[in-house]
Amino acid sequence: MSLSEFLVYLSGVGVITVISFLFEDWAWYQSLVGKTKQIVFFVACVVVAIGAQLTVVYVPADILASIAPYFATVAAIFTYVFLGSEIHDKTKLE
Repeated sequence: MSLSEFLVYLSGVGVITVISFLFEDWAWYQSLVGKTKQIVFFVACVVVAIGAQLTVVYVPADILASIAPYFATVAAIFTYVFLGSEIHDKTKLE
């Protein structure tokens, strides 16, 4: 997935996955209750989605192209560290 594709994904329903992943282990978020938790989640999703959309619309394509290799590096490391460790934890023999 390219940086531009990720930003488009993030400006749509992908934001829910990303914010859920981030908030899952944060104690301050988990300590919220009821509507407060829902409102915080909603606001975070709106801010990130609009930020991604504004980036797609207003950041020149050549700038996005110049940072794309760094995005690819971070994405690969993220995949290895977080998704790889999840797979390892689920499949290791006890």
